[in-house]
Amino acid sequence: MCNDYDEIDVNGVSFDDYPDERYHVNYWGSHPDEDNDDCFAGDEFDDREAALEFFRKTPTDSYCKGSVAFVEIDGPDIYEVRAEPSFRPDRNDCDDWRREQAMQSAMAHGCVGWNDYYG
Repeated sequence: MCNDYDEIDVNGVSFDDYPDERYHVNYWGSHPDEDNDDCFAGDEFDDREAALEFFRKTPTDSYCKGSVAFVEIDGPDIYEVRAEPSFRPDRNDCDDWRREQAMQSAMAHGCVGWNDYYG
């Protein structure tokens, strides 16, 4: 089994043929370094200045407003994470997120996954 993604060749094209030169701005529910995979929205940009402008804006989408704890920008020549001052943790949001994680576990592992998540 091949575990080195550089070796994967699909129809004669490898991942190395398409280096990622785009800028990504991502919304996180917690700090990206916590490694809990709760990035729930993001956008890609070809232009560095457009990405920086979006990175500096307060999220205003109805599904993001107040729930974005950190905003991350990642690109070929930049990586930065900032705390979002409009973030307001809500106990109900935490409960909703726990239910969502339990549901994901249940979809993968059935009732055992749900029960394992909730203990």
